[in-house]
Amino acid sequence: MRNNMITKKLIKFALLFFLIGLTACDNKLNPGFDPDDYEPIVPPEPVRTMDAMASGERVVLSGASLTDIALKWTPTEKHGNTVYRYEVLIDTIGGDFTKPVETIFSDNNGLESQLTLTHYQANTIGKLAKFRCNTNGTLRWKVRAYCGLDQALSSLEGYFVIFMMDGIDDMPSENEPVYITGVGTEDDGDEAEAQQMLRQNEGIYQTFTQLKADQPFIFMSTVEGRKCYYYVDDNGVLRERNDGEDYTVTVPQSGIYRITINMGEQTISYDEIGAVYLYNHSGGYRQDFNYLGYGKWGVKNYTARKQTESWAGSGETRHSFKMEINGTTYRWGHKEKDKGQPNLTTDNSYYNLYQLALGTDPWDYSFRFCDELLQWGEKQENVYYATVKTDVTLYFNAEFGTYTHRWVASETNED
Repeated sequence: MRNNMITKKLIKFALLFFLIGLTACDNKLNPGFDPDDYEPIVPPEPVRTMDAMASGERVVLSGASLTDIALKWTPTEKHGNTVYRYEVLIDTIGGDFTKPVETIFSDNNGLESQLTLTHYQANTIGKLAKFRCNTNGTLRWKVRAYCGLDQALSSLEGYFVIFMMDGIDDMPSENEPVYITGVGTEDDGDEAEAQQMLRQNEGIYQTFTQLKADQPFIFMSTVEGRKCYYYVDDNGVLRERNDGEDYTVTVPQSGIYRITINMGEQTISYDEIGAVYLYNHSGGYRQDFNYLGYGKWGVKNYTARKQTESWAGSGETRHSFKMEINGTTYRWGHKEKDKGQPNLTTDNSYYNLYQLALGTDPWDYSFRFCDELLQWGEKQENVYYATVKTDVTLYFNAEFGTYTHRWVASETNED
């Protein structure tokens, strides 16, 4: 027993001396921070040499170009293993680089001493700089080198010129109507009476109107408070008129036209309009409409008729409207293939007009007469005639926000 106690005491003393020795060794091996063992961070020197796109070079921007634009400079002096990054500040003539048009990291996330831009990127920067399409614009640039919070902006600057891509600068929004106006139009040059075009889709507008041969007209809109005019150049390209320009458009032959412009694709198309009429397929009845101006056709005091058929003893009322477009006859009908008969409370959307594809079955997508309005008389041979005369108007304009038509009782309804 006594020997065991002595052994335990000896073990405790041995552990104590070991810990004391270990502590002494630790103090000796960790002498503290020595600045000579670390490389200091040195703030960057400013870039002092611009090597490319810095002396007024001119680039004609093109979406089809496969050659990028490279802004190059001589890198700042290196210090040891310190890594410097670069960003390019781009501004316009008159700018002081405090609020540059654009700030972009150089290639390879800022590690390279050059910035590569595609033509589309340069065109986007030009738009930010408020450069107009198809015009020259000068871009100035500086380089900022930085490391951590330390940075240095070059006092030297480069500059280059870009000729902006083709396009239209001021595209009207959904709430900014487009009009056709000019001496060659129905308003005779009075913009207050200009005809609004119907918006088909984003950037696409259409109108039916009468034009005078060789007389000028123009398209017009107010975009963000700025009056803008659009014309067609000698190559048939739709363009926006710049300040100080007076370009207009003409047609070689007077007539009624359907005009469609696409601002996104910068295209325009003209379709000549001939006869417009109501047509009953049953009996082959045709009622010609007169052009009323501003995209409207109509007939007054019309006596509707319907013919009996084996399947329709009370008369077949299906009808549509026909229009000659560039010499080809097209039908305008209902959007549904077999829509029922309307009454006096039917929503006006029933009367909206849709151009049907050539070859569509002549019975399909037809309108039907409103019996409550027309009030048919007695059958005469195989035909019923309406006792109420009507005024029928086709609206191929923007008045109702879609192409449509209306039937109303005529002011005079004499037998």
